[in-house]
Amino acid sequence: MKILIRLLCILVGALTLSFPAAKGVLAPIGRWYEMNRAQSESDLSQAFVIALAVQALCVIAGGWLGDRAFRKWRHKQLDRQQHP
Repeated sequence: MKILIRLLCILVGALTLSFPAAKGVLAPIGRWYEMNRAQSESDLSQAFVIALAVQALCVIAGGWLGDRAFRKWRHKQLDRQQHP
């Protein structure tokens, strides 16, 4: 059960960080770049790859934060059990 909760925390952390980054930052910047700066399909392909890399980093960072939150929560639970 502990492993399922930990995986859920990691998943929630990853999604919580990656969706706002994609919808709130990467999509508007991508649209602006496409309309104002891109000169060719190659430019758009490069921008897409960079956006995917940034989103992947956000997923990793969010998963790490979710795991860290789980560990803190678990540590507090163990402290409560040891010191009633």
